[in-house]
Amino acid sequence: MNPIFDCRTCVSGTILAMTDNINDVEFQGQILHPSWTFQWVDTAQIDAGEFIVPIEINSNHADEFAALHLIKGDLEFSAQCLSEARKFGTPDSSKISAKAMIFAGLVSYARPFDMGARRFKLTPEMFDTIWDAKSKELHAYLCDLRNKHIAHSVNDCERCDTVGVIVTKPDNTRKPDISGVGVTILTSIGLTKEKLSAADVHIGTILNFVKERIDTLRPLIHDDMKARLASGSNWRPAPIVRFPKPESVFKKRS
Repeated sequence: MNPIFDCRTCVSGTILAMTDNINDVEFQGQILHPSWTFQWVDTAQIDAGEFIVPIEINSNHADEFAALHLIKGDLEFSAQCLSEARKFGTPDSSKISAKAMIFAGLVSYARPFDMGARRFKLTPEMFDTIWDAKSKELHAYLCDLRNKHIAHSVNDCERCDTVGVIVTKPDNTRKPDISGVGVTILTSIGLTKEKLSAADVHIGTILNFVKERIDTLRPLIHDDMKARLASGSNWRPAPIVRFPKPESVFKKRS
């Protein structure tokens, strides 16, 4: 494997992104996009022949830092899906692409608030000073829609009832020689056009919170790392990419 390093400068330092080849990687029938990104906190000249090495960091701050990057990805994906859905106009369950985008967007929206195997999650209480009453109501609605309709069929957003079919004469007496069986079905997305539009600003507010928290944690983690290294603690290189195996779908992440 010959990693290709794409170096870009930014206001806060240099970010490096690594891929195994210029077109990303196909692994067991799917395209993967492994990456390594970082920002310098201390800066000094790197001489020829020296190595840039990722090392393992284990701490509560590090766990939160890692989880926040996955949370950021969830929220960005959610915002992108709902943005695409808005292009279709009023939510309509007969429009497969619009329905798929809304369902995917709401599943991704709820993930940061569900612990799963991540060591940190968002909670509504974190936004007490940021969200107004409408934002809190919208958050509860989006999560309930995901939990009680999209992920599980619980509420009346999806309804199917078995019915008999008969024929009656003008005097309301039944015609006995003709009858049948059928169903009445109602399926809806459950999200109004108004709530779909409001979700754009709502998710943007959460994303800003996450990005600010990431920036706050970076120097704290860096100070802790430097203190450990200065104390003579051994360091271990960290793998840049961990490729998932097919059986990973059945197992909880370690």
